[in-house]
Amino acid sequence: MILSTTLNLFILDHNSGMQPYFDEIRNYKQIGFDSLDCIFCDGLKADSPLRRPDWLDWGKRIAEEAQKVGVSFYQCHMPYYNFAAGGKNDDIDELCRRSILISKELGAKWTVTHPATDFSCPQNSMRKNRDYFASYIALAEKNGIGIAIENMANFKEPPYQPWYCAKVDELIELADSFKTPYAGICWDFGHGHLVYEDACPILRQIGSRLKCVHVHDNWGDDDHHLPVFFGNIQWEPLMHTLAEIGYTGVFDFEVKRIPWTLPLYMRNAQWSYVKTTGDYLLSLIQQ
Repeated sequence: MILSTTLNLFILDHNSGMQPYFDEIRNYKQIGFDSLDCIFCDGLKADSPLRRPDWLDWGKRIAEEAQKVGVSFYQCHMPYYNFAAGGKNDDIDELCRRSILISKELGAKWTVTHPATDFSCPQNSMRKNRDYFASYIALAEKNGIGIAIENMANFKEPPYQPWYCAKVDELIELADSFKTPYAGICWDFGHGHLVYEDACPILRQIGSRLKCVHVHDNWGDDDHHLPVFFGNIQWEPLMHTLAEIGYTGVFDFEVKRIPWTLPLYMRNAQWSYVKTTGDYLLSLIQQ
């Protein structure tokens, strides 16, 4: 297992050529991350490179720079929306398709997505998710990539209702229903902490279905996306459980609360802390 962290290229200046993207990749490499997770969630914006006519060439240039720097991509993150509640959105669906094809160019093994919830008729959620993701899994499989479905939570925001796949039984049922090794599970530790006091038995239940993780902390009250040890998740037993079930993916930080507006050296000081905590946690299971 190696450390990884999310790379959000879609919050950068899109009018300054490729250099801001290249600088961001090189910066994380200098901090010590050899693997990155390209998240496409902010790629829905009007000025997004995903919307350009040359979107695929853009992705290929990112891949070429990463290879030059010595950075790999094990997992990415597709855009998402609650299609089960409001119906399909062709515009977002096309951007999801493009994110899969760019993920292929980056050499990613998996791309993560969020399941949706039909709040008006929750029992329909399973069927709607199966129908929606079937074509994406087929496209991903054709391109040698898997799709990992992420666990949700009962978020303390509207509509204040349980989300489909907050419970592990639903998550496993959905992933297994596709009957292909190209459908797996992403365990988001922060989401899981909002539902389960102890995620160790849950990880054992998921077992070999676990292909990706999102690593961040909270206090069990909201989805804060804090650095590790800034909340009350008990990380040491979780690390031993990951080793026990034979997890072979990356240990991927999804820490979103380091302010982008900070000067670079201050942001990097915080990212260096994140890297140090990752080194410590991996040392617990790699001795």
